[in-house]
Amino acid sequence: MRLTTQIKRVPVALIREPLFVFLLFSGVLYGVFWAQKSVPENTIIVTEPLLQEFYQYKRQSFGLPAIANKLEVMSTEERKGLIEDFILEEVLAREARRMGLDAGDFIIRQRLIQKLEFLADTQADIPKKATTFVSDWYETHKENYRQPQEISFTHIYFATKPDANADVEKEAEDALQALNGDPSVSTNGATAGLGNRFLYHKSYQRKSQADIAAHFGEGFASAVFGLLANEAWQGPLASRHGYHLVRVVNKTDATIPTLADVREKVLFDLKLSLTEAARQEHAERLRKKYTVIYDQ
Repeated sequence: MRLTTQIKRVPVALIREPLFVFLLFSGVLYGVFWAQKSVPENTIIVTEPLLQEFYQYKRQSFGLPAIANKLEVMSTEERKGLIEDFILEEVLAREARRMGLDAGDFIIRQRLIQKLEFLADTQADIPKKATTFVSDWYETHKENYRQPQEISFTHIYFATKPDANADVEKEAEDALQALNGDPSVSTNGATAGLGNRFLYHKSYQRKSQADIAAHFGEGFASAVFGLLANEAWQGPLASRHGYHLVRVVNKTDATIPTLADVREKVLFDLKLSLTEAARQEHAERLRKKYTVIYDQ
């Protein structure tokens, strides 16, 4: 009985020995060292996350849940082929870096900058900040969201003729008198044999002055927005194509929409501004770590 008690006490006594504690601690450190030892350069470790990333860039199909599902249902042969492709590309990429082929490459340089900027974006938490400051941003920049004045009209076109003696403007003026003098003709408009076929549209709905200028020219666009909205035909107005009789159906004044109406646009602009500011701040903070020497 006494012998058994002495045997049980041996491990406890051993643990209290300084030499044992030293050896135990050294063994733990040795294990940690080997566990954290970097992988040799000629060793390629294939992991599931690496395969998922490789596969989504290879297929240009992004979304890790969907990619993970595709890998799970992939046949054995397809998976072997994917792994072999990954290994070959990894070998080529490592050899290229070993030979210094990435040095001085502008495309690789820009890609590295993009990755660092993306990291800065993530750390800045742009979406949360944008949601917080969207109202203040809108109040400060609401003029940027002003909707221009718009017009809706229909027109009858009188084309310029090759004959220098032809008075197209007089032809349009005569047609204007007929249109406004006879209600039936005014109702039928161009179907009564007036005018020519126009290159673009017969009617325009809710168009800005810039839109009209793109089809008719600046002079016509400025003139048509000066007309009154009523049932009468007006003109003739000159354009770069010829002359036009115009009936303005509706005109709306320039307005500033509410935040609710343009919230998505405002959020997009705010996120873009916050992103640029975060990247600039991040770059300036990193720049302080460097000494710049101008070699002229």
